[in-house]
Amino acid sequence: MINPNTFRLTDELERQLMLQAIEEQFRPRPMRALASGLRKLALGIKSLMAREGAKAAQSAA
Repeated sequence: MINPNTFRLTDELERQLMLQAIEEQFRPRPMRALASGLRKLALGIKSLMAREGAKAAQSAA
């Protein structure tokens, strides 16, 4: 025998989980943004140092 209340609970649970997932998707994540910014800064410094190193090698030659 199928209990009709089970379907209602499942639909409600699915609805709650979907709402929670949508809210979680748009929640700001400051630490993740900070890590991304620091990563970009480090890559910029690394490329700048490589460019300066190449420039120094050309002027020495």
